[in-house]
Amino acid sequence: MLNIAICDDEKYITDFLRSSVMDCLAKADIEGNVTVFDDGQPLADMYKEGKANFDMILLDITMKKCDGMTAAKMIRAVDSDVMIVFVTSSAEYVFTGYEVRAFRYILKPELLHGFSGVFRECLEELTRSNEVRFTFQRSSETVSLPLRDILYFESDKRIIAVKTLTEQFSFYGKLDNIEEQLKKQDFVRCHQSFLVNAKKISSVRISDLTLTNGDTLPVSKRRAKETNEAFLWAMR
Repeated sequence: MLNIAICDDEKYITDFLRSSVMDCLAKADIEGNVTVFDDGQPLADMYKEGKANFDMILLDITMKKCDGMTAAKMIRAVDSDVMIVFVTSSAEYVFTGYEVRAFRYILKPELLHGFSGVFRECLEELTRSNEVRFTFQRSSETVSLPLRDILYFESDKRIIAVKTLTEQFSFYGKLDNIEEQLKKQDFVRCHQSFLVNAKKISSVRISDLTLTNGDTLPVSKRRAKETNEAFLWAMR
């Protein structure tokens, strides 16, 4: 299931985009959910409050209230993963998107004939991103989670808890082994008992860090430098 946000203050544009997105998803045999916003602020607020879980945002740059670039900067402050695709009336705004790592641009005059091609590229990229998963066994059940959904792992003796934005699972394992498995996937050991997804960190302090959903985790003194470096690298 892909969660897609559309943010534009022109209703005929949002209607067209919603219809086109659902058509493209149906042709690709992918389930999807579309949420529409007519202003950038409510969308950005969802991210600030840790309530957003979108895979892609189709975002108008020139809205009358909170414009798309302002919203994108607020979103990037808490989420470095979500795919941002700008929808704009003019090519003059294209280069400013590098600041927020926009994946693509779609010019409104080209929507009718160009949208499906751009959207297919986006789906291909999302598919590649979602292929990296963490799989574990609990009782008789095998669970497989996209790494991008995992906030952190917590170890309590031999019990590992894995926390996502919406769920928590527990299984038997060793945090050392999970750290070794995920060391090239932007996960960092911030504390003896915690392995955190650096892309989900919103800030790092001397003795703790805050995640994009508001959770706070401890940072041990000997792991502080490595944790801060991983955070800065993940935000690149």
